[in-house]
Amino acid sequence: MPHYPKPFFRENRCLWYVQVDGKQINLGADRETAFRQYHQLMQQPAQTATSTAAVSVASIVDAFLDWSQKHQAERTYSRYGEYCQSFVNLFPDLLVSDIKPFHIQEWVDSQSGWGNTTKRNAIVAMKRAFNWADKQGHISVNPIRHAEKPTPDKREDFITAADHKKVLAQVRDQEFRDLLVLAWETGARPRELFRLEARHVDLENGRWVFPKSESKGKRQSRTIYLSEVALEITQRLMAKPIQGPLLRNANGQPWGTESVNCRFCRLKKWIGKKVCLYLWRHGYAHRMLSQQVDSLVVATLMGHVDTTMLSTVYGHLMKNQKLLREAVRKSVS
Repeated sequence: MPHYPKPFFRENRCLWYVQVDGKQINLGADRETAFRQYHQLMQQPAQTATSTAAVSVASIVDAFLDWSQKHQAERTYSRYGEYCQSFVNLFPDLLVSDIKPFHIQEWVDSQSGWGNTTKRNAIVAMKRAFNWADKQGHISVNPIRHAEKPTPDKREDFITAADHKKVLAQVRDQEFRDLLVLAWETGARPRELFRLEARHVDLENGRWVFPKSESKGKRQSRTIYLSEVALEITQRLMAKPIQGPLLRNANGQPWGTESVNCRFCRLKKWIGKKVCLYLWRHGYAHRMLSQQVDSLVVATLMGHVDTTMLSTVYGHLMKNQKLLREAVRKSVS
């Protein structure tokens, strides 16, 4: 009797696959649909089935995600996986020979909860997958290279000095207070605060230093310079016999996105709005620029390679009429 491959479930992707001639074909997340596609595939001639696997968008996405999982940071792989799988779910049977930029536009337009920044990131993820496939020789040309990306939304929301003071007034435990104060004083990314360990601390020079392998983008090391307040908190944390992350909650567990968001949810009724830790970083950028610190210095302190992010994403100063009037007054006086 002839032997036929059987569908199998990959838990890390939450998807069904079948392997034909050494190639894994994505059958989708729903078991019933996956087996229906499987039976249709098995009715095709062997050569046709293999050809379909080789040129399907799903196969390109799967190959790219396999590579990303092995060679990129977990966070990057997870983000690419979320976006690319979303496209495949909408167009499960689309072939590389048939995909056009309008498919990309239809996909992002169908996501009612996505803003321009999310749509841009999603398109970048799909373009990245096809650029990789082009470079690796899986395809001869990237068919969505001309897909247009929207301009990212300005990050208008940020924490002011008054907001920061209001939040701290409702925080009773030292552990959460330390996290918020360090975010306010350093402008560090939440991920950097969560991962800070004693090995990153350079007390002599008043800074934290993350090696290139642990920095965003992995292109260069990340140095965070400390104010007197941040240095005092760091010294106090260093005095504790802690292995691993220095910033921990009252239960001794390292802070993370979920635990911090839970705290902010409980604080919402006191501060009048839902906030996230990243808004402290935005507030840092606004505060430094409002004090007319050179934009290149601010970009360096925040870990950007140049001022592009400040000028294109942080739009806070555009609405600071007092600051703009003061700048004009000084220029003509």
